Amino acid sequence: MNRFDYNSVETKNEATPLLPDIISSGLDVVFIGAAASHWSAEAGHYYAGPNNRFWKLLFQAGFTPHQFEADQDEQLLKYGIGLTCLFKHVASGANHLLPPPSQPLRQELINKLILSSPSWICCNGKDVYRMVFGKDCLDWGEQWERIGGSRLYIAHSSSARADHWGNERLALYKELKQRIEETRAKP
Repeated sequence: MNRFDYNSVETKNEATPLLPDIISSGLDVVFIGAAASHWSAEAGHYYAGPNNRFWKLLFQAGFTPHQFEADQDEQLLKYGIGLTCLFKHVASGANHLLPPPSQPLRQELINKLILSSPSWICCNGKDVYRMVFGKDCLDWGEQWERIGGSRLYIAHSSSARADHWGNERLALYKELKQRIEETRAKP
């Protein structure tokens, strides 16, 4: 039996978000999720679900020197990596259960990203891109549009529900890491 009802959405009506932004100015990349999972909301850390592949993907793609645990999420800043999500007061078992985001909610996230000005922004799945930008994404990888001065990238979701992408998902994370390295090398 599952610990949580994955077919549910829980909303927190307090001023404090379920997950704080882990962002600072000038990062290499900020990864965007849709909302905290029930596991993450309970733990207070990003990608805390036991079957989420985010931490493994970061390590396998070379973003981190070892595989971090969710409770080490704030340490990512040392490696030029930030984390945020669109719905700050909602926990969900699946993105398709989330309500349509309002334009002010989208704009708040976009403004935050423009202000922090990472080199890259990576949406954790096409559904996250659709929720944040209000349109469909046809291709994986780097997108033509820019958010402020940040380049935009779409990777397969790190959720276990996206495990059918397997090697292709890891290849996208590795490609993003390579592009970040190329961005750093340019004067």
